[in-house]
Amino acid sequence: MTDTGTTTTSGIRHNTASAVVFDDQDRVLLVHHNKVGLWLYPGGHIDPNEDPAEAAVREVLEETGVKAVVLGTPAFRHAAVVSHAAPWAIIEMPVRDRKVGEHHHIDFVYVCRAVSGELTAQLEEVSGARWVPLTELADLPAPAELPDLVTAAAAWADTQR
Repeated sequence: MTDTGTTTTSGIRHNTASAVVFDDQDRVLLVHHNKVGLWLYPGGHIDPNEDPAEAAVREVLEETGVKAVVLGTPAFRHAAVVSHAAPWAIIEMPVRDRKVGEHHHIDFVYVCRAVSGELTAQLEEVSGARWVPLTELADLPAPAELPDLVTAAAAWADTQR
């Protein structure tokens, strides 16, 4: 994987893509991330020659075994260009790891619907993967913003049906 970061006055930034994935029972797919020890939605670094939506869907499959599709359509289409799915949100957060140290992730967050696959955690990166009812989000060890972000994503996903 190639470093996709840029240097700014505040340090190093990496572009990442994530997916808030819902099933047909209105549960969200979460993974217990090994590095941070918290429950998160699947995601990771964007590979070279990959658009952010492709990266988000790939990360879901790699980390959980679930195939997902991005909800929403591009806001603009024209025969002369390729239009990509717009992220539901773009958020930036500080990250610290042994390899890079302190840096920031600019995360392209997509809202997705699961379409197939058997839930199996990729144990190299995550220690578990599970479907979580929205009412149980507040009870999990997770980043402070996760319950609000997932709840807002679920409300938006309902408008896409």
